[in-house]
Amino acid sequence: MTRVVSELEFRTRLQTALRSAEYTWVGAVTGPGRSGAVAAVYASHILRVPFIPFGAKAPDHGTLLIVDTASQSGRTLRKSARRYPGSLTLAVFNEPPRVMFWYEGRKPQRYRHERRVAA
Repeated sequence: MTRVVSELEFRTRLQTALRSAEYTWVGAVTGPGRSGAVAAVYASHILRVPFIPFGAKAPDHGTLLIVDTASQSGRTLRKSARRYPGSLTLAVFNEPPRVMFWYEGRKPQRYRHERRVAA
C-alpha cells in the first residue's frame, strides 16, 4: 500500500534532517531525477545555498549535498555520490513502505517494473 506524504510532512522531515551538524558545511545542493530536484530545491531554500542542476559542475566552495525524496535500495544516491566525490547524500524517506508525494497527485501510478495490462 502506498502512503501519500503531504508537503508539510515532507518539509518538516527535511528541515529536521538538515539540522544535523554535518550539513553546516554545505555549499550547494543537487538531486537526481525529478523527485531529487524537488527535494534539492527545498533543501537549498532551507540551507540558503545555491541549487545546481544534477550533472552540472559542483561549486569549489563548501560540500555538495545530494538529496532525494525517497530511497528504496540507496542505489541512486550511491551512484550520484560517485559522480560527485566528497559529497554528502540524504534521502528524506526510506522505503518500504512505498510513499507518494503530494505533487504526484492521487492517480493510478505505474512504475517501470510493473507490466502494463492491455484494456
